[in-house]
Amino acid sequence: MRIKSPSDFWCGLLFAAIGIAVLAVAGQYRLGTAARMGPAYFPTLLGGLLLFLGFTLTVPALFKDGEPLQKLHWRPLLMVLLSVAVFGLALAYLGFAVAVAALVVVASLANPDLRPLETAGLAVFLAVFSIGLFVGLLGVPLPLWPGGS
Repeated sequence: MRIKSPSDFWCGLLFAAIGIAVLAVAGQYRLGTAARMGPAYFPTLLGGLLLFLGFTLTVPALFKDGEPLQKLHWRPLLMVLLSVAVFGLALAYLGFAVAVAALVVVASLANPDLRPLETAGLAVFLAVFSIGLFVGLLGVPLPLWPGGS
């Protein structure tokens, strides 16, 4: 059988695979009832919804024409993943403010057309905004700078 909409087909399979994985992990915990939800209740619900969404994308993709798969762009994918890893490491050793700025700078490398001044401005804005939101408004105890407070 020929897949007429490869983009929808593979997207649906990805959703279904994630849904199955979530259901498998959630199956190790107690489900409970709607009145007394156990630790597996919400993940099971989300896993089931993902599986259903995957099914509703994959099956029609076999019958209706759609877009072909696009070329995979490795640079943005790797830079975004690397930025998350850099954030985690920087948070542990350099504090929240530097970690947010590092996240923005590394993620900006995904697009070679961005200008350094724009990236620096965005990094400063997001660091200040994040500190105001998480530390100021929500009261999350995060080390802001290297060495502590």
